[in-house]
Amino acid sequence: MSNLDLWERVKAPDIKYTKKVNMRGGFTATSPQYLIKLATREFGSYGKGFGLSHSEFDYSLLEAYRVAIHNAKFFYCVDGERYEFVITNTVEMVTKNGYVDTDFAKKAETNTLCKALSKIGFAADIYMGMFEDQEYIHNLATEQAINNASDKDAERAKQASELNAEGKRSINAMNKANSLNELAGLFKSIARKVGDRDDKLLRELTKAKDEAKERIENDSTVSTDK
Repeated sequence: MSNLDLWERVKAPDIKYTKKVNMRGGFTATSPQYLIKLATREFGSYGKGFGLSHSEFDYSLLEAYRVAIHNAKFFYCVDGERYEFVITNTVEMVTKNGYVDTDFAKKAETNTLCKALSKIGFAADIYMGMFEDQEYIHNLATEQAINNASDKDAERAKQASELNAEGKRSINAMNKANSLNELAGLFKSIARKVGDRDDKLLRELTKAKDEAKERIENDSTVSTDK
């Protein structure tokens, strides 16, 4: 068994359980309950197959920084073996408006648990910046739609039809492009979606791009000559 077997199984969260958060520069968040479900699938029920075996709060920074430190130990079981490691976290107890967050302990436990799971690969692609890549997001959504479909062949056929229709629209748009920059943007957008999914369509798109490029360059020459 490879050391990365678990990581590979849990690194890419289901997109429908993620969301964009417009804080701290923006980031992608995953549903904690979804991560707990994945961990339950891999290790067993919470408290039995995985969880926090130790949890305590250090309030020494509360007066100066309004935060508490959560010191915990995370454990998980694989093939009858138990593994454990220390995980620490900070949680804001007092808001900027001076209000005490009465849910701080619950939030700390959930956040610490998710951080611990990320250490062993859960939703790792988010932390590695993959969810900032639109091509990755598109390909992952396509793959997950097929995996989640009751009729996988029908879903593949549906996606192929939609991709082909989008490709045809892109060809029409490239035929009407008025500049090389516009053409390049149109081609790059659709080519990234097509990738290696449809070689025939990609050849058609490339041909249309090359023909449009020649047309635009010729039009520019004629305009300059005049």
